[in-house]
Amino acid sequence: MSSPGSSGPTSSLIQRLISSIVIFPIVLGLLALGGWWFSALVLVVMSLATWEYVRMLRHHGYRAPYAFAILALWAILSDFSFPDIRLLQPTMALLLFVSLCWHILRDRTSTKLENWLLPLGGALYIGWMAGHMLLLRALDRGGYLVFLSFAAIWLADSAAYFVGRAWGKHRMAPHLSPKKTWEGMVGGIVVSIVGSAIIAVLGDLNWAHGALLGLLVSTLAPMGDLGVSMIKRQVGVKDTSNLIPGHGGVFDRIDSLLIAAIVGYYYIIWVMQ
Repeated sequence: MSSPGSSGPTSSLIQRLISSIVIFPIVLGLLALGGWWFSALVLVVMSLATWEYVRMLRHHGYRAPYAFAILALWAILSDFSFPDIRLLQPTMALLLFVSLCWHILRDRTSTKLENWLLPLGGALYIGWMAGHMLLLRALDRGGYLVFLSFAAIWLADSAAYFVGRAWGKHRMAPHLSPKKTWEGMVGGIVVSIVGSAIIAVLGDLNWAHGALLGLLVSTLAPMGDLGVSMIKRQVGVKDTSNLIPGHGGVFDRIDSLLIAAIVGYYYIIWVMQ
C-alpha cells in the first residue's frame, strides 16, 4: 500500500488513524463471517478501486467508459466465486464485442484504442488478483490464512513508514514514489518476518512457514504499490481518489493486498498443503 509522506502534517496522521479504527474492525468482521459477506466486501471494494482507476484515465483525457470496466470486473469475480457455472468465457466474449462496437460507432476521439482497452486491462488486473482473495478465503481455515497474508504486508508497511522516516536515505524508485527508501523496505521485511512467524505460531502453524510467507509478501507486495504509483504519476494525480480520509483512495489501500493475496494463496497450496 502507498506510503504516506515522511513530513506530512499531524492532522493527516490523525485522519489515517481514525479511518483505520473505523474500517479495520469492519473488514475483520466480514472476513471472519466469510461466505457471502466476504464476497460482497471484495466485490464492493474492487468495484470502487476499478471506478477510481477509470476515473484516473478520464482525468488524463481518455474517454474511458466506466460500465465496461465494472462489468468485466464483476464477470471475473463471479467466475472465481462460481467456477462451475462457466460464465466467464461467454460473458467476456460478449463484453469485448459490445465494447468494441461501442467505440467503433460512438467514440469520436483520437484515442479509441486506449479508451477501449485501458479500462478492460485495469479490470482484468484488479479482478484477477482480487479473485485470489476469494480462493484463499475458501481454503480450510481460510479466514485465518487471509489474515496471515494481509498482516504480513500491514506489518511491513507500518514498519517501512517509521523506519523510513527515522533512517531512510536511499530512495527505491524516486521517479515513481520518491519517499520510499531501501532502509524502510528492509525494516519492513524484518518486522514482517518476525510478526508473521508469531502470528503463525498463535494460529498453530509452523513458525517457519509464517516467516517465509512474511518474507515473500513483504518483498513482493510493494510492487503493487509501485504499480499504482506508476499509474498515478503518468495520469498526474496524487491519490487515486479521496474516498478514505487521510489515506486517499481505495485503490491506494488495496494495491499491495492484491499481490499479497496471490503470494499467500500459491504459497499455501503449493508449499504448506
